[in-house]
Amino acid sequence: MHRIERIVVHVVLLALVVVLLADFEGPGGSAIGDEPRPADKLGPADEVLLRGDKGELVLTNTEGRLAFGERPTERIWSIGAVNVSRLLSSLMDADRFGEARTELQEEAAEQNAAYEAKFEAFQQENADVTQESPDFPRVQAQFQQMMQEYQTWQQGTMAIRQKLGAEQIESAYRELIEAVDIVAERQGIDIVTQFVPTGDPFESETMDIASQQVRRRSLLRYPDEIDITEAVADELGL
Repeated sequence: MHRIERIVVHVVLLALVVVLLADFEGPGGSAIGDEPRPADKLGPADEVLLRGDKGELVLTNTEGRLAFGERPTERIWSIGAVNVSRLLSSLMDADRFGEARTELQEEAAEQNAAYEAKFEAFQQENADVTQESPDFPRVQAQFQQMMQEYQTWQQGTMAIRQKLGAEQIESAYRELIEAVDIVAERQGIDIVTQFVPTGDPFESETMDIASQQVRRRSLLRYPDEIDITEAVADELGL
């Protein structure tokens, strides 16, 4: 084989090697033996530097969150939203809460009926007493005492009902928060806010209630995907 022919053969072999290497490692590809990586992905990299009119911005992966600074607040957090009013109402209607309220209402109704019977008997007993009767001051004082006793009982009953309602609302709220934590952990959500869908009807007949409905709608525009109300409801068994 002549010297020129050997040179041509060597050049052809070298070209074949280059082609084979190009198949294993092209632009954006991986080296031989490395894990394959899609050509449209950037990295791996410890940080990404972005230049702009007001300076440079460095993006990093900090504890699994995209960070654009060193402070904990300089991170991008995922967000979800829950219709708390709807779920709390459903929880409060549950038997474990409703039975206690029903029992208290029935007891109050029995006591109220007893007071009404006492007033009726008193009126019948003193039906003939007029302002000119000698017994009028005594009967009037007795009636005022009965009314004072009845009003005191009403206030006490109302206080008991208010206390029970407050305790049940807090208990239902704690259950709701526990379910929110479970769903958020499962879906990788960092921040969960409460909201009322803007499309829900106000169902109010006064300006004050209508104004409250407006204030409760804290989100004015949002993607439907952040609404995790149904997932939380499922977790609560509602």
